[in-house]
Amino acid sequence: MNPKFSLNIFHKVLITLLAVTLIPLCTLWIISDRAAQRELTDNVSQSLVLTMDTVANGINTWDDTNLHAMNQTSRLADTVSMIPERQIPILKATGKAYEWSFLMFTIAPDGSNTARNDGGAPINYGDRSYFQAVMKGQPVGRQVAISKTTGKPALIVATPIRDANAALVGVLAMSMHLNDISKIVTDIRIGDTGRAILLDASNKVIAHGDASKVRTALQDFTGYPALKVAGIADAPVVYTAEERKVIGFMRKLPQGWTLLVEQDYDEAYATMHKMEREARILIGAAVVLVIGVAIFFGKALTRPINELTAIARQLSNGELQVNIPQTARGDEIGSLARAIERLGVSIQLAMDRLRKKV
Repeated sequence: MNPKFSLNIFHKVLITLLAVTLIPLCTLWIISDRAAQRELTDNVSQSLVLTMDTVANGINTWDDTNLHAMNQTSRLADTVSMIPERQIPILKATGKAYEWSFLMFTIAPDGSNTARNDGGAPINYGDRSYFQAVMKGQPVGRQVAISKTTGKPALIVATPIRDANAALVGVLAMSMHLNDISKIVTDIRIGDTGRAILLDASNKVIAHGDASKVRTALQDFTGYPALKVAGIADAPVVYTAEERKVIGFMRKLPQGWTLLVEQDYDEAYATMHKMEREARILIGAAVVLVIGVAIFFGKALTRPINELTAIARQLSNGELQVNIPQTARGDEIGSLARAIERLGVSIQLAMDRLRKKV
């Protein structure tokens, strides 16, 4: 039958030192970690909100600039004339001034292309929603679609052309490639992984801060996880997107567009991860140091006790000629050694008296 396990003095010294060292250290680490995490979360959230404000202001300013230019162009007599020969020079001049546009063109009320600044053949745009929106009386028509001119995804913005009697005589439109918009509108970085994503009213990508995500086909973000996260429009929220843990913030813009700003969680909380690694290293070092100290002091304490135990065992076996070296010590071990020495003397005297009687 195996003997019952019991803690010896060394084990008790080790446990005591570990408890005295690690309990305050771990408590302090937990409190500090929570406080630092709250502070870092506030800083990350504030950074995303400020970035959102910057990008949103840039988008609104950019869109206002486009509309201002188009409204001015649509009021010019040459534009209102709906005569191609008079409109083309105006369209070329406007398109050159706004280099992010690759096409400026006008559309007649029946959807046929009246004039364009690229010299291309006329195309019918009667099926486009931006054209139909303006013809129904809306002041602005916007649509993300595959360009009939380039075959690439483009954002088209349209405004009405009205004559002196405010009668609708045509539509003025501007086409912009999405990759060009991405460079102009969302070229704002948050660290290495932060980016801004701009979606239209039907959740199609207008601009993407990650150039590798700008594709040659329309991208529908209706199923993107961020659009389904509760509270993301009120404050930054952590979620998983494209198998990455990210923190993001979303806002609706006056145009009906959706602006999303997000950053990889690991990068946003890199400082926290570093602090946690350093804390674990510190605690590990403390454990190693405590074990070393426990071994040193435990051995220093248990060695003389083990020696005295062996001497007491010899005395109990009748071996009275023993040497007790710890008697000169001034601590409890010295007292125990002297007590064992007196015990040995008492046993010797008792043995002598017994022999005399015999």
